[in-house]
Amino acid sequence: MKIVNNIPFGPDGQEVFEKIIAIWPPIIRDRKKEKIIYILSLLMQTRKLKTVDKNLVIEATRLVVPKSYDPIFHMIEDMDMFVKKMLDPFKDIKAYNKIPVQVKRWQRPPRKKTATSTTQKQVIAFCASPRKNGNTDLLIEEALKGAEAAGAQTEKIMLNRINMEYCIGCRKCKEPGFEQIYIIKDDMTEIYRKIIDARGIIVGFPIYTGRECAQLSTFLDRWDGFERYLLQGCLKPGRIAMVIGTWGYPYSDTYDHVIENIISVLHLHKVETVEALSACGFEGILHGLGPNRRGVLAQHPRQLKKAYEAGKAFVECM
Repeated sequence: MKIVNNIPFGPDGQEVFEKIIAIWPPIIRDRKKEKIIYILSLLMQTRKLKTVDKNLVIEATRLVVPKSYDPIFHMIEDMDMFVKKMLDPFKDIKAYNKIPVQVKRWQRPPRKKTATSTTQKQVIAFCASPRKNGNTDLLIEEALKGAEAAGAQTEKIMLNRINMEYCIGCRKCKEPGFEQIYIIKDDMTEIYRKIIDARGIIVGFPIYTGRECAQLSTFLDRWDGFERYLLQGCLKPGRIAMVIGTWGYPYSDTYDHVIENIISVLHLHKVETVEALSACGFEGILHGLGPNRRGVLAQHPRQLKKAYEAGKAFVECM
């Protein structure tokens, strides 16, 4: 038994604790260590434990870090299973085809019904994936089909194909009396108007490096123009959103925190997210594509149907 910061570790607990702490660079290692030690002490007090084992270390760490650290835990818990699910699909097409492709529809929050409107329900979708007919795009297309079936007029914009400059941080949009939405003149000028006119907004994006892709990051940076002098917003309450996130790792909650962050950004602009979808299982030798170079979700109609149903319900919330 070894005592670290007054925490008594059993042999397997100490070994796993040291492995986990070592994953961070030295400049932040002590900060992470302090947080994990604190959670461990609380768990020990609550459960009246005398020593810390491997499972308790993993449980405490999971309470400190986001779900994107799951691969590390899976390697520690069952390396053979990790190899089977994560490494073999990059070497063998049979293993690739066995990856569990899943779409998770998030639980919808309770929402008061609004008065029925006689105006056309406009839904605009923004696909941040650079892949036409990739998995993100397929989910957006199904959601739009559902929205159309519910009576909405729809439009889809591929962010990778528009002229969209970066925010330059001039802060001109925050000055009193500034009447434009943004000082930069590009395709976003027209898109701002489309967002203002829409009642429903769909945002879909892939995750490549543990966060939203670059296209969506740039797009949402440009939404900063909606916030004006003294934090007054251009967008008034009343718009709703659907957020769709896709990734390779074969667990449907690994990057929930990234989706939550996008939902929070939309909320800052008074856009309420009422539907969210997570889709996973796209790692491997063909990188989430089927033999015809379309997203593998095309081979999973039951999973795609979840996006269709979400699209219909989305419009019914308007």
